Amino acid sequence: MTMDAEFYSRVAERFGGYFSDARSTDVFADGRPDTVFDELATALGAPHARLLDVGCADGRSLLRISPAYGAVTGMDLSPSMLECAERYRAEAGLSHVTFELRDAADTGLPDGYADVVTSRRGPLITREFERVLRPGGFVMYMGIGEQDARELKEEFGRGQDFGSWNGRPLSEGIAEELSDAGFVVTRNQAFRFEEFYHSADDLDTFLHQVPIIDNYDPAADKKAFDRYVTAVSVDEGVRLSRHWFMVQAQKPAAVEPSHS
Repeated sequence: MTMDAEFYSRVAERFGGYFSDARSTDVFADGRPDTVFDELATALGAPHARLLDVGCADGRSLLRISPAYGAVTGMDLSPSMLECAERYRAEAGLSHVTFELRDAADTGLPDGYADVVTSRRGPLITREFERVLRPGGFVMYMGIGEQDARELKEEFGRGQDFGSWNGRPLSEGIAEELSDAGFVVTRNQAFRFEEFYHSADDLDTFLHQVPIIDNYDPAADKKAFDRYVTAVSVDEGVRLSRHWFMVQAQKPAAVEPSHS
């Protein structure tokens, strides 16, 4: 199991899924990214269409959009997350959805298997995605931007994509990677928003549930944590500035052979 899979399995076993019960008030200046993602993915659906979600975690995001498709497969490398996903699927009564333990780099699925491939803050394996998509199909990717939680990471001296804020925007790299794999990029959208945690304990809970700060340890990281809370606390709560992005791309349709 990869380190990411191990992390998410620990989260699933401790919290019962990939969700945060940390209390916060969120302000979305550019719209709520998951809502925009849901709307676009739903619009691509059809009764005959097949959706493949890579890095599905506990499956709840996938289940929201699954009614728009005829067949839905969620895949992940964390058995514990998949157990949570199956429980949520059963509760929702969605028999056309399946969850499977598969590797995004080598899914083992047939060529042209899916009409749409989605990945929310998960892996992006462009060549494999291109292979499993039918001609004309779409890939939708949501990633964490280079400015995400920058103040927090600077205070801790480490974190997800630490220091990337000084370089090329991560969304541009994703768009170029998709283009190099033969896709036509149709959307590249950034989302900036603020989360205000109701208390320091709520922020602490959140940091246990996400990989923003690698190997977060509330005892070893107490000084950095306390400095950050003191620096960013406002009337609304403990501020955490977020930056996500979404890239949508289409696999070119098959070209009909010429009979001339």
